This record gives sequence, structure tokens and C-alpha cells, in this order.
Amino acid sequence: MEESKNKSIADTFNAKLKTPWVWLVLVLTIGLTILFYFSQKPQIVMYSQYIKSLSEYQLLEANLMRTMDRVRTGYGADTMLMHSQTMTLREMTVSFSRQMDELNVLGTATPPSSMTAHFEREVLSKVSGMRRYTVSRVAWLEKWNLVKSKVHELPVEQALLVEDILDSARVGFPVFRKPEMILPDSLSHEVDALFAENNDLAIAWSKFDNEVALMISVDLAQFFQMESLNEMSLKSKIPMVFYFLSLVLMLSTFFFLFRSKL
Repeated sequence: MEESKNKSIADTFNAKLKTPWVWLVLVLTIGLTILFYFSQKPQIVMYSQYIKSLSEYQLLEANLMRTMDRVRTGYGADTMLMHSQTMTLREMTVSFSRQMDELNVLGTATPPSSMTAHFEREVLSKVSGMRRYTVSRVAWLEKWNLVKSKVHELPVEQALLVEDILDSARVGFPVFRKPEMILPDSLSHEVDALFAENNDLAIAWSKFDNEVALMISVDLAQFFQMESLNEMSLKSKIPMVFYFLSLVLMLSTFFFLFRSKL
């Protein structure tokens, strides 16, 4: 008797599974679950964090270049601040690059790997160039002070001519010795060496005084802004789809229950 009853229940259950309404209810339930899952993914928050990080990078790079200007001239230079800023810039860039690699593995939308790698290379090259320049420039400024003190011992008219060029060299401009600049042999060699080293440093400065990394960071930020807008546009449609599927699910359930009682 009990076995017959269980068999009857099983037959009824199997019969119900074969009705299209059951599968419709099941598909709608799965669809609602998927919609709920995607609505909870914090993509917009994540994109906003990366936009903020890139904005902080741009601000830090601008501050770093102002620090480097003081290093170049020697007026108010703070080499400790420069090292701290370059270290922060480097850590931000490496961390950003690693995060992009992790997101790429997870299948999350990320900027092209070539763009991220280019950004990292440019920043690391800029940082290393700044550090090398700072060491050389600090040593050069010490030599500049020694030469300047010796120039003060020259006749006034001759000293003014040399000091004018020395001041141009101190602010980082490439300079060359004028033919009319006649100096004692010992001082002449020092001035020539100082000017030559300054010109080399001017070339070194030009290698990191560019906006390549900055422009790439702008492109990266624009990528995340577009992804954020797309995500917002998609999420704005989810509630409408969710309500529609919920209504269809409710009507299907009622219809299924009504058919079951017949």
C-alpha cells in the first residue's frame, strides 16, 4: 500500500516536471537569481577607486616635478622629499599594474595590457631618471658654489660676465663659454667642466621632463570612466527587467497552481 502511494507521488512529480509551466518557473527563478548576482557586483565602486588612484598619481607627479625644479636650481631643495615622492609614485604604479593583471585573470574588464605595461615602464624610467639626476645635480651644485666663489675674485667686469652665465646654468639651461670670456687657466678648466656637466644634466632632465606617463594615466582614467558609465547604464535597466520577470514568475506560479487543482 505504502509502496503504491510512493509510486503514485513519484509518477505525479514526474508528470508535473514534463509540463512547460514548471520549466518556465524554473528558468525565471534562475534568471532572477542571475540578475540579483550582477546587481550586487561592486564594479562601479571598483572603477571609482581606480579613477581616484590615477587622479592621485597625476597630482603626485605634478608635485614631484615642482620638487625636482627646486633640486635643479638648489633653491629650497629637499632631496628627502624627492626620494619619498618617487618611492610613493613607484609603489602606486607597480601596485596598479599588479591589480590590473589580477583583474584580467578574473575576467573583469581592464585596459589593454600593453597600455598598463607602457604606463609602468614610463613611470619606473621617470623615477630612476629623477633619482640619478638628483645625485648628479647635488654634486654639480657644490662645484658651482666653489667656482662662483673663485669668480668673485676676478675683476668686476669679467666676474659679471661669468656670473651671468653661471646663473643661467644653475636654473638648468644649457650654456657655453663665450669667446670673450678670458679666465686664468686653472679656473678656465673648472668652468668648462662645469658647463659641460650642466649640459649633460640638461639632456638627462629632458628625458624625464615629459608628459608621456601623465597622458597614459589620463587614458587609463578615461577607460574606467567609460566602464563606470556603461555599468551604470546596465544597472539602471536591471530593476525594470527584475520587476518584469518577477511579475511573469508570479503569474506563472499562480497559473501552475490553478492548473494543478483542476
